[in-house]
Amino acid sequence: MSRSERLLESDIKALILNRLKAKRAINSKTLLMNELTIGNFARRVDLAILHEGKLIAFEIKSEADSLTRLNGQLSTYQKYFDKVIVVADTKFIKKLKVLVPDNIGLWEVKKPTIKVIKRGKLNKKIENSKLLDFMDVVDMKKLASQVKIDSNNSRSSLENALLPIPNSTLRKGVLSTIDRKFSLISSNFLTMVGNDCISNNHIRYLSRYHRDRAVQKEEANRAKSFWLDFDSHIQLLKDDIKSMNSLT
Repeated sequence: MSRSERLLESDIKALILNRLKAKRAINSKTLLMNELTIGNFARRVDLAILHEGKLIAFEIKSEADSLTRLNGQLSTYQKYFDKVIVVADTKFIKKLKVLVPDNIGLWEVKKPTIKVIKRGKLNKKIENSKLLDFMDVVDMKKLASQVKIDSNNSRSSLENALLPIPNSTLRKGVLSTIDRKFSLISSNFLTMVGNDCISNNHIRYLSRYHRDRAVQKEEANRAKSFWLDFDSHIQLLKDDIKSMNSLT
């Protein structure tokens, strides 16, 4: 494959989402998470989804990537997600067939499609300590109130208070947190693409901060226009004063 034909990470994300759409593995209620940080911001998952109550992580290895960090990434992801899938360029597949455990899925990128090499398996349970990492303090406080647990407002205190509650109860709180954070952007994204084929240009709209950046850019442009106009008015005023002085 020539350099111009190489698939970038955004291209592969689009392929993943198109496959999931085609297989009806995502729908209007699915939550999509692009570049999700986990493990106290130690790791960043390329793409994740919450579909029918299951958290699934996709680790992408494009042709330009290496496998140097993969073992550490997979070890961490398995602690946080119900299922982990590695989606990799053909050049890595031979090595990955050996490196990737049977419980982790393996997909091969074969433009314009994806070939499933290993389906992988669901993890039995995500430990409470890892589930709590998904939650913000505001969501922990809400859950603590719901289960009638007293705690102060510090994160460490809330974590200690919620750690012993039933896993199923904590998981519901986590799903509520993810829904609060990603439901609007996921719904808008899926509505925008509709029945169309998802392209790499669509992927930027999965960013939770895309709209904020757009607003900031618009405000910056307005400020720039203001000062350009201001400078023009000042120059005109100077010219008028100069003209008046020349008449006296």
